[in-house]
Amino acid sequence: MIEKYKSFVLDCDGVILDSNRIKTEAFRKALADEPVELVEEFIQYHKDNGGVSRYIKLQYYFQEIKKKKEYSQILNETLVRFAEIVRSELVKASMVPGVEAFLMLCQEKGIPCFVNSGGDQDELREVFVERGIGSLFELILGSPTSKKDNLAKLLVENRLQQPVLFFGDAYSDYIAAEAYEIDFVYVSNVSEWGEGKSFCLNKNIPVIESFKEVIKNDIVKVNKKG
Repeated sequence: MIEKYKSFVLDCDGVILDSNRIKTEAFRKALADEPVELVEEFIQYHKDNGGVSRYIKLQYYFQEIKKKKEYSQILNETLVRFAEIVRSELVKASMVPGVEAFLMLCQEKGIPCFVNSGGDQDELREVFVERGIGSLFELILGSPTSKKDNLAKLLVENRLQQPVLFFGDAYSDYIAAEAYEIDFVYVSNVSEWGEGKSFCLNKNIPVIESFKEVIKNDIVKVNKKG
C-alpha cells in the first residue's frame, strides 16, 4: 500500500501526536476566567470543528458565544495563554501508535511526507525539531492558513508527487482532500470527530486506528474519484 503513493500528507493532532485532548484542555485553561456554561458551549464547538485554527475558534468564542463588540485585547491575551499551555504539552505528548515507524519507512523509501495542520505553523515546526522528528517531513504547514489553502500551496508549487494520500482525523481534513480529489484515510484512534467513523464508512472511505495497519498493508480499499 505504501508503494502505491508517491506523497503523503498528515494532519498533526490525532494523526501524528495524541494531542486532541491536550488542545481541548488548553482551551478550558486559557478561558478559565470565563463563564463555565459559555466555555462548555465553546468546547463543543471546538470538537465539532476539529482542525480549524485557534485564531478562528477563539474569535468565534468572543464574538458569537460571548457576543462582545470589542474583544481584540482579550483575544490576544487568550491566544498567548493558550499557546504557552499547548507548546509545553506538545513536546511531551505521545505519538499516535505506529506513525513514527510509518514515517521512517517512508523516509527509507524516499516517499516525501508533509504536515498540514490546524495547529500554529511556527509552533509546530519548533516542537517537531525539539522532538527530533522534524527531519521526517518535507514541509510542515499550519495555521493561520487553512488546511485547504495549505494543500493548494503544495499543489501549485508542485511539491506533491501524484498519487497523494491524506491521513486525517477531522472533517476539515476530509474537506481539504476532497476539494483536490486526493485520496483520504480517516485515523480514528484518538479523533474527537464524533461522527467520523460512521461518516467515512458510509462514504466507503478507509478507516484505521493505527498506522501499524498501513505498514502491514491492511488497507485494501482506498477512496478513488471517478
